[in-house]
Amino acid sequence: MKAEREQERPERSESTSVPGGALALPDLVPGLGEEISEVSESLAKRTEREELAAALEKNPARSAMLTSFGLWMRAIIAFLFAHVLFEKRNLDNLRDMARRGRMVYVMRSRSLLDYMYFNWALLEHDLPLSMFANDISMMWARGIWRGIAAWFKRPSNAPDEAKFEALLAHDKATFIFLERPRNRPEDNLEYSQKYLFRLVRQQRGALDKPIFVVPMLLLWERRPDPRHVSFLDDIFGTVQTPGFFRKVWGYGQTLWQSFFNLGQPMVQVSTAIDVRELLREYPNAGSADASDILRERLLESLQRERQIILGPQGKTPDEIYREIAARDEIKATIKEISRRDGQDEKKLRARVRDYFDEIAANQSLFIVKVFSLLLSLVWYRIYDGFEVDEEGLERLREVAKTHSLILIPSHKSHIDYLVISYLFYHYGLIPPHIAAGVNLSFFPIGPLFRRSGAFFIRRSFKGEELYPVVFREYVVQLMQQGYPIEFFIEGTRSRTGKLIKPRYGMLDMVLRAFVSGRVENVAVVPISVGYEKIIEASSYKHELEGGEKKKEGLAELLKTPKVLTSRYGRLYVQFAEPIDLGKYLERYDISTIRPDEEKLESLLVRLGHRIIYDINHVTSVTPSALAATVLLGNEDRHMARDRMLREVGFLIRFLLEPERGARLSSALESAVSNRRHPLSDAAADRESELGIAAAPAIDEVLALFSKDGQVRSRQEGDELFYEVGEDARHELSFYRNNIVHLFVPEALLSMALLKFRQQNIPYIDAREETRFLSGLFKYEWIYEERAEFENVFSRTLHYFERTGWLTLKKEGDDLSEFTIELERERPAELMFLRRVILSFLEAYAIMVAHMHAHAQDGPRSREDLIDEVLKQGRADHLRGEVLFMESLSKPTMLNVLRLLEEWGVILKESSGKKETNIRVDDAWIEDGRLERLAHRLEALVYIERSNKTETLRLGS
Repeated sequence: MKAEREQERPERSESTSVPGGALALPDLVPGLGEEISEVSESLAKRTEREELAAALEKNPARSAMLTSFGLWMRAIIAFLFAHVLFEKRNLDNLRDMARRGRMVYVMRSRSLLDYMYFNWALLEHDLPLSMFANDISMMWARGIWRGIAAWFKRPSNAPDEAKFEALLAHDKATFIFLERPRNRPEDNLEYSQKYLFRLVRQQRGALDKPIFVVPMLLLWERRPDPRHVSFLDDIFGTVQTPGFFRKVWGYGQTLWQSFFNLGQPMVQVSTAIDVRELLREYPNAGSADASDILRERLLESLQRERQIILGPQGKTPDEIYREIAARDEIKATIKEISRRDGQDEKKLRARVRDYFDEIAANQSLFIVKVFSLLLSLVWYRIYDGFEVDEEGLERLREVAKTHSLILIPSHKSHIDYLVISYLFYHYGLIPPHIAAGVNLSFFPIGPLFRRSGAFFIRRSFKGEELYPVVFREYVVQLMQQGYPIEFFIEGTRSRTGKLIKPRYGMLDMVLRAFVSGRVENVAVVPISVGYEKIIEASSYKHELEGGEKKKEGLAELLKTPKVLTSRYGRLYVQFAEPIDLGKYLERYDISTIRPDEEKLESLLVRLGHRIIYDINHVTSVTPSALAATVLLGNEDRHMARDRMLREVGFLIRFLLEPERGARLSSALESAVSNRRHPLSDAAADRESELGIAAAPAIDEVLALFSKDGQVRSRQEGDELFYEVGEDARHELSFYRNNIVHLFVPEALLSMALLKFRQQNIPYIDAREETRFLSGLFKYEWIYEERAEFENVFSRTLHYFERTGWLTLKKEGDDLSEFTIELERERPAELMFLRRVILSFLEAYAIMVAHMHAHAQDGPRSREDLIDEVLKQGRADHLRGEVLFMESLSKPTMLNVLRLLEEWGVILKESSGKKETNIRVDDAWIEDGRLERLAHRLEALVYIERSNKTETLRLGS
């Protein structure tokens, strides 16, 4: 037999390049001689194959999948397999391939149980059933009489590879197992390579229709194989390559685990290999060489998918510690501290171990399972569901095959720590290692978090020299092993609902690890995690009003009876386009060989701002955000329902503009897309129609607000009115601030134009006023990367002109001769957009006015100054001198002080304590600049003092 194969085997072309050291086929694959063309076949051969295919259609092969199950068999199989997760995206991909070409399903390891599952699943979802599989018999499942009949009706004694080829040539789906569990590599090569060889040969002869080879992964147990195989593993197989008894035992576990929602078994369909494209890629490869390449790609693809779901075969904490302790950076730091301070090196090495133990995670997917169960119960009680950007997740899955992932979510709640890990586990991705504050490392939460993948970081590295080196080396180790890493670039939770300016510590470590070449192919993934309602609303309100920060944690929150008995609407997760660090550095012409330090520092800041901008850009626009924006923009005490819906419609129309790129929540998206009639031509009608379409989603969130007393409703005759209590404005501003960034360019221009209180405004004056406001709010919002002010200003101005709110009159070529003519002196739309950010401007005006009035009071701490301003502001609000309660926000006041310090208005003075006091620079008082700044801000804010704000009557 071996001699016959040797005679049949085609010689390889020496010029053929086989990537990745593909396995050779010394004498294992039958083929055709060099003298016979691999493309053309004799008529006799084709006829023989057609007859065999026809016979197999009439009397299927022993391995053919069943086309139906009996009633009892169907009930039993449904019970056994219904808990396996086969995602819709995978099913859709298979359907698409089945329409376009011929299907060959491939799994790595032979398994009758897996084959039975796919028989049931493909039949259930109306997908092509396999007519042949190597080394499998389904005779036992056909029933006694059918089985006996099939036994005596075997069509021929043709070899299995001939049956495979005949069926494939006649567009029938087939199935290949690449290996038998625990076989030797050379045995596995003979086991399956003959089928891949014939598959390639078939594609050469039928180039009109592609053959799709589809790598399939079925994971019954989501645990990786151990790095070191035990004696029992040798006997019974490992978790992922089990023998028969371990397979049965593992399957039994999945039944009870799935019952308790402890991780479903799941199917992952990897990217299919189009054999036609493969042959085009390697035009000089013979069929034998091409089948080698195909096998290598299949094994690589299956291994990548397995690693994405199960993670790498990670090192133990002790192994990681030994590698870190052996690093030159650690040794050099120890020697330097010892030389300079006279400390004993042995004690310093012991301190390295202590630091490592304080930091390191020890992830266990079993603990992740348990957390998944507990979180499912919590989510079920408090949320109405998750809205997940599944396209973004799929994009991320593809990137994970070639890159180390750095996940950077927004940080608005304690829940953020859990959401990404929960989603990754349920969507078949290895949960990330999360940088968590060291304050969460207390017993018993700390050990559980460590086992779930949390590693701990101190709030500050100040005064530490050895700790930051140990921490950095640990992060690099995780990246080198291939674990996704998650951290919050904002550093702390946003109490305002608006993203906080980035902090660069962790991002700097990642960037330098990549630039140094220690980690290759890094992708940064900005993620938006949003909430219909936030569970920390009351504590955030307390802090915004100047109260002390409460010492609360996730455990304290979730055990609060009110939290677990309340409803918080929906939770939203959106993924931005991953940022490939290699391409990002190329874009800014920064070499990774010897990068310029100044350029690298500049790039770090730019990258941090880009991440924040991208998170904002993909944040879901929720009904709660729209409702809060409209209610807080109302200048009257009560707001009629029809007016509210009209203004919601205005916001939706604004956000639907193509250049905005806003992502509406599914409730709003379906409301807009499911209108019975196309939108009217008249602007006012369009807004009304959109508002009415969104009414069910708005009503749902208003019910949530009403339940917590944040919004009150009142019926007067046929009209329904809404009222926001003054005490609730801070809480509602959190939801408005989730989307306020989407209106900033338009709001700044509106604010600048309306300051002039006239219809005709010089272009130059409007531009300079807008530029001033843009600079004023540099600590409030992140602007678009590389977006020059002039371009954004021009773009926004032309949008206003296109909508008919103003006209740009050009009386010459010089900009100084241009005039902006408003539609009317105070266009309602501009008034509305201005009020979206007016509370921020009022906060700046309040702080500057207070500093001007108390400039001679002398130095004081930031905390004392802000407490004074908030206390005085609350009194002024009662007198009607402050427009918005939400203007009195501690985080916004801190941003004002940061800006004034940058401008040189305030100076720092050492107080002899830990705190640094501040005072107004005398120069700003003496030359009147502070007074002029206070008057300028007041003029921008309080135009309502002379004229009451116009109601937004769109289209009038």
